[in-house]
Amino acid sequence: MQLIQKQKYVFTWLFFFMLAFAVQTVSAGDKATEVQKPAHSIVVTYFHNTIRCPTCHKIEEQSTQAIKFHFENELKTGKLVFRVINVDEPANEHYNTDYQLYTKSLIVSEMKDGKEVRWKNLEKIWEFVHDEEQFDNYVYTEIKDWLKE
Repeated sequence: MQLIQKQKYVFTWLFFFMLAFAVQTVSAGDKATEVQKPAHSIVVTYFHNTIRCPTCHKIEEQSTQAIKFHFENELKTGKLVFRVINVDEPANEHYNTDYQLYTKSLIVSEMKDGKEVRWKNLEKIWEFVHDEEQFDNYVYTEIKDWLKE
């Protein structure tokens, strides 16, 4: 009977030791993978509603492809951020007013020290949506110009 109690005691301590080690390892891993965000960045956001037509989906798809293809390094370093936001969600409704949105839109904004200093609506995405090459070139050129400044 005493042997079983000793085994339980050893296993209990072993379990807690392994658990503590695992938690410490995970915490250290999080700190090691943190990337310092740049003080200056460009944020590109595709804003949409819950209900979308095939063209709206195509705009999101082509925007995503153009940005990921042309700006892979900038995305990795955080100099460029790309996001997709549904403005029908209550927490996101303010973007309609902030950017004077009236339809699905691709907005480029410049951030300095955590504050937006300027923005632009890339309205020609609607004009070029059915010409993938023109669309890609337009998105690439606009963002590239913002990254230069």
